[in-house]
Amino acid sequence: MPKRDPIAGLDGLYFAAKQLVDGLYTGRHASPLRGSGIEFHDYRPYTPGDDLRSIDWKRYGRTDRYYLKRYRRETDLNLHVMVDGSASMDFAGLKGKPQANQATKFAVAQQLAAALTTLSIRQGDRAALGVFDKRLRCLHPPTGSLRQLQIMLADLEQAEPASGQADLAGSLEQLAHTLRGHKAAIAVVSDLLDETEPMLDVFDRLRFAGHEIVVFQVLTPDERALPTESRGLRMIDPEAGPAVNTRPQQVAASYQQLIEAHLSTLRRSLAARGMDHVLVDTTEPLIAVLRWYLQQRAARAR
Repeated sequence: MPKRDPIAGLDGLYFAAKQLVDGLYTGRHASPLRGSGIEFHDYRPYTPGDDLRSIDWKRYGRTDRYYLKRYRRETDLNLHVMVDGSASMDFAGLKGKPQANQATKFAVAQQLAAALTTLSIRQGDRAALGVFDKRLRCLHPPTGSLRQLQIMLADLEQAEPASGQADLAGSLEQLAHTLRGHKAAIAVVSDLLDETEPMLDVFDRLRFAGHEIVVFQVLTPDERALPTESRGLRMIDPEAGPAVNTRPQQVAASYQQLIEAHLSTLRRSLAARGMDHVLVDTTEPLIAVLRWYLQQRAARAR
């Protein structure tokens, strides 16, 4: 497999993440996984300039006065961002097809993971960062230090997709052992192009242990809908090796049904477990993806 080309903006991953998070801050967005470790504490009177979203409108209805709910952190809910570094992530789309953005899935996952960890630490939480393929390849422990954040993002920037298949379930099991009974927030960044049952089994065990999980599924447009412009197409599994020669016009409809069924199963299964599923298109601006997700999460918390 040819070595992936670096994309514009990837050099200086910490700087790129800082710019992205600064853009999110202009909209006053909260941490992507804050909430499970928070408990209600008491009320205080409203003062001009306070966020109107924090007003307890039920209490206003009873007292005709404005009060804000105050919370305190019940537990330290560290954010663990897990990045899929398997061979299938080293894909940007079909060669020779003009695209505005030729970023590989892994490059997008790097930037997304960098933004999540930076946002978490900037808001006073602690974040950890890991890369996995057949196993948990590396894991930086939780930190709230901007200096340590720069170190772990520098390591992430140097990472490359490995050959062979991913083992998401096994890697998350390894992560669970490192948590030693502490509850955590876990963000999985992967294409999730694998059997669903092993994934769901490990998600069930993590949820039972009290961990909060959100899944960011990174896919290219060509994986969502097989292009039919080419007369012939050689499809290669980068993880298992087999190659198939096919005519896109003949298989596009069947392929579309299969991929949509896979995505639908994931969405339903994760929603039933109280988990968020965010589909990330590699050609879409990441700030738009994160802003949409954070707005959706904030709306549910009201």
